[in-house]
Amino acid sequence: MNQTQVGPQQLVLRRAGDPDVESLAGMLDGMPDFSLYMRFQTAIGKPPRPALVQQLVCPNGAAWVAERDREVVGHAMWAWVKGATVPTAELALIVAVPEQRRGLGVRMLTEAARDALASGAAQFVVMVSAMNDKVLRMVRRRWPTAAAERDGALLNFTIPAADFFASVN
Repeated sequence: MNQTQVGPQQLVLRRAGDPDVESLAGMLDGMPDFSLYMRFQTAIGKPPRPALVQQLVCPNGAAWVAERDREVVGHAMWAWVKGATVPTAELALIVAVPEQRRGLGVRMLTEAARDALASGAAQFVVMVSAMNDKVLRMVRRRWPTAAAERDGALLNFTIPAADFFASVN
């Protein structure tokens, strides 16, 4: 996939890479602290450390950015879960506040999951803060049978690949 037009207002979804480090850092720098904490479960600093942003655009899987008017407004990625007994990809995303609740997050997660599946993933893990009502509602609505395991302040949802795509489509 080179790029995909997502909506009528020039929203472009495309694979992320090294040239996106600066624009992704800019998006993260403009995000509310609470949103950043919900995604990273720690303070990432403002501006975010270059090493962190580099890992986001070049993970041990793949990453995507969504742009509107050449500004990054969303980031999604997948990364291999080390030590898993079944090939497992962790899915993660962050979407700029004005772009939330428009379907962009699900679209980006679906793109990442398709790529992870093509790379051999049999299941996905989505780690969500127990305080992140928006993402918890999305996960529970789309994948109601996903197994959830509590890990401190996080809920780790395990979603078999077949269930992920059955619920998204």
